[in-house]
Amino acid sequence: MKTPKRFLYIRTDRIGDVILTTPAVGVLKNRYPDVHITFMAREYTRPLLAQHPQIDEIITYQPEGKHKGFSGHLRLAKALKAGAYDAAILFYPRPTLAMAAWLAGIPQRIGVGYRWYSPLINQRFYEHRKKGNKHELTHNLTLLSPFLEIDDKTTIEFGFQLSSEAKAWWEIECREKGLQKGFIIIHPGSGGSAPNLTIQQYRHLTRQLLEDTSQQILFTGAATEKSVIEQITTGLPTDRIHNLAGSYDLEQLCTLISQASLMIASSTGPLHIANAFRVPVLSYYCPSPPCSPRRWGPFGQEEWVLLPDVTPCNHCQPAKCPNGNCVSQISEQQLEEILNKRLASLK
Repeated sequence: MKTPKRFLYIRTDRIGDVILTTPAVGVLKNRYPDVHITFMAREYTRPLLAQHPQIDEIITYQPEGKHKGFSGHLRLAKALKAGAYDAAILFYPRPTLAMAAWLAGIPQRIGVGYRWYSPLINQRFYEHRKKGNKHELTHNLTLLSPFLEIDDKTTIEFGFQLSSEAKAWWEIECREKGLQKGFIIIHPGSGGSAPNLTIQQYRHLTRQLLEDTSQQILFTGAATEKSVIEQITTGLPTDRIHNLAGSYDLEQLCTLISQASLMIASSTGPLHIANAFRVPVLSYYCPSPPCSPRRWGPFGQEEWVLLPDVTPCNHCQPAKCPNGNCVSQISEQQLEEILNKRLASLK
């Protein structure tokens, strides 16, 4: 089969999902340097993708705007047809996106085969991701198998690089905020998408870092999480703690995270940003198969994920957790032990 020249990658969900799809860019480009890859994503992940030099073009998917409803997806299909793509890979399967690719007449449409709309896809893969048998990144690479062989020798890289503008901004930011090399980031929010440590658990970790290290501790998060961080840090020495919640857009946050010596977070997008920039991480996950580190962990750093000692449920729903937020059951001793090991590994 002749290798297509123009690929459309479709991944329109959250930050972590998009990051775990980007190795599929490098794997294809390393094998076929001349292919053109267009990445379709949401507007809020666009600044992240803009820092990937192997992505040739980014299309913004706007289901609440110009792509809303049937007429909006007809408009999307018309734009995709104009792109003259040879192959579309639906890493994020949705019926409206599969329909748009089909209406656009894209010859090869690759995706999962278990959905009711799978007839719109002409190259189907039959894997149940929710069972958690494989990592999300590995599932994504599987969709490239019509074009190249993926095995244990395949080089897997995230491929992000800071722009010269981002580096210049960072120099100014360090001077203005007094940030020093080697800082540690704690990102205590998760957007409600995964179980998380409690305020008291984060306070315990912060105290330990203050006692056992000399680094600055930077707290990141959305503006709405600023008060949560204040609860975590109340009464603790403030000369080494910076509450930066709501201070940065996504591009700036990526730059900040890329310079950290350690990132501490639950299963959330910023954790995957850190991992993509090769920053050491420490994280806390639910053992439920759909949410476990086996599927969603920081790829290549899964050994630095701590799981609570509970019986896993079949479907991880933080608001309805039968274990009462399983991650909150991790003991202070367990937190101390894994943090000590992580800090020792960095010396």
